[in-house]
Amino acid sequence: MSSSIEPGFIALHGNRTEVLMDTVAAWLRQHPLAPLEQETILVQSNGMAEWVKMSLARATGVCAAPAVSLPARVMWRSYRQILGNAAVPASSALDEAPLTWRLMRLLPGLLDAPAFAPVAGYLRADDDTRLWQLAARIADLFDQYQVYRPDWLELWAAGHDRLRSAAGVDAAVPPDQAWQPALWRRLLDELDEVARAAIRPRLHRRVLAALDEGRPPAAPLPRRIVLFGMTHVPLPTLELLAALSRHSQVMLAVPNPCRFHWADIIDGREWLRSARRRQPDKPGAGALAALPLEQMHLHAHPLQPPPGAARRATSCASSTPSTTPSRRARASRCRASTSSTTRRRRTPPPRCCARCTPASATSCRCASIRRAR
Repeated sequence: MSSSIEPGFIALHGNRTEVLMDTVAAWLRQHPLAPLEQETILVQSNGMAEWVKMSLARATGVCAAPAVSLPARVMWRSYRQILGNAAVPASSALDEAPLTWRLMRLLPGLLDAPAFAPVAGYLRADDDTRLWQLAARIADLFDQYQVYRPDWLELWAAGHDRLRSAAGVDAAVPPDQAWQPALWRRLLDELDEVARAAIRPRLHRRVLAALDEGRPPAAPLPRRIVLFGMTHVPLPTLELLAALSRHSQVMLAVPNPCRFHWADIIDGREWLRSARRRQPDKPGAGALAALPLEQMHLHAHPLQPPPGAARRATSCASSTPSTTPSRRARASRCRASTSSTTRRRRTPPPRCCARCTPASATSCRCASIRRAR
């Protein structure tokens, strides 16, 4: 009998994949689904999928038909479950496989355009092998753009040949890469309205809007989704999982080489902001968040040591002996006794006569020296 699975978001991290897998298996064993209900597990490769199945079987005794697949498949299935099969086709017209054949048909007719000069230099007349290789590489590139950089594709579709950074700053596309925005617009022009609305970046926005508005899914969603072992998670995948956590239990089990929380690492701007909270701004200083990084040196000393170094320097200074008069007197006497001992050690032994040397003075036969000794 299955236990109650509460919706929510759980994040696990560890520096050993085996320990992380044991933790996930223990959680699944303590909170099982129904006997015929599938576990939905997202992994980054097919090899990792087989390893997860074997590890679950070793930890729980049996692993029966879990849905271990790549994130793209689960995301597309979630799109159809949320919006309905009528609104979302079985596959996108710009997936990698159909896009390769579409590019093979379009590229020969675009090589005369000035923007496609770098591409035309690679292709040769009546060389289908090179055409297929180039089409496959470009299809893979555009597929990666749909996963990692959908913002670039939206800018290109709107007619802006720009590249947006993570900070939101736009830069112009390099001249030798200007054929990429032009080719993407040409691909969109061939699609009808329904197919253009079903490409992954636009479909993703529709799904997030439906979940944010609180609309019920068209089909039941998995009660639990586990993302395991992915060293990097694309932003659309993370956005969808965060939105699905209102309906499903989402667990992220990701490798992490550090045993501390990464959010505790703050940069200079955050440290300066915390310092300003302890010491309020001077009148007329303005909001710190609105200052650009180029003007930060005007509000904080650039050579100021971090607080840990300052504390260590203070503790070392406090532990240094104070130079009181009595301590200085004792140190002076110690140095004086040390110097006198050094002088006594350096004094050569006496000579009994002019013919003796210091080395032979102890064995000298002079009677006066013997009587003195």
